[in-house]
Amino acid sequence: MVRILAATDFSEDSRCVLDFTANLVRQTGGKMYLLHAVEPCMMDAVGSMAADDMLGGFATVPQIEDKCDNCILAMADRRAKQLAEAISNQYEIPIYGKAEEADDIVECVHDFCRRHNINILVIGNRHHSLLTSILLGNTAEKLVRAAKIPVTVVPCGPKAK
Repeated sequence: MVRILAATDFSEDSRCVLDFTANLVRQTGGKMYLLHAVEPCMMDAVGSMAADDMLGGFATVPQIEDKCDNCILAMADRRAKQLAEAISNQYEIPIYGKAEEADDIVECVHDFCRRHNINILVIGNRHHSLLTSILLGNTAEKLVRAAKIPVTVVPCGPKAK
């Protein structure tokens, strides 16, 4: 059985990655995995973000006094599972959704691929500006360069067709 991982950041732009992967899984009869990597800086910033800004407004944020070190990770994991369930129902395919803490997003994604015997990785590329790519780097490019399995890059964002 083919195992295909769709890496997502929960943005609207990343929906094209999830739809592409779901269609691919339907055609191959495989299994889809959905992964969201949460950087520690997101978990550290929990107290400084407005509720609507967290996870793109997809999760209910606990009261400040209820926040803990892992609440962002727990909320992201719930969102990944909810998204996996919604896509599973829409496309009638099995999907495993998960969020994991990632000191390094590239390492986290590839480690997930190893642990779950993923055959194909599907990622999005948002066509950042040259300045953004120079200053921050391009996660999609880093994922492709470090890959030990085939990677499909799906164009995302307003410039994608």
